[in-house]
Amino acid sequence: MGVKLKPSTKEYARDARGRMTNRWTWKHYTITSASNDELLKAYKNTPRKKSAIKKELVRRGIYESI
Repeated sequence: MGVKLKPSTKEYARDARGRMTNRWTWKHYTITSASNDELLKAYKNTPRKKSAIKKELVRRGIYESI
């Protein structure tokens, strides 16, 4: 699994009426699945994992490598 921006959570499925059921799936918040705006905010505000976030932004062509 890739580097995570925040911890994984459970997402519960809802029925036709909108009520939660007992079925759930994991929701992972990895760097590769985050949007460009989220990554830029995290890069500016988060002191940790800056190198991993910068590497992903360089891979996407948004951040120029030095």
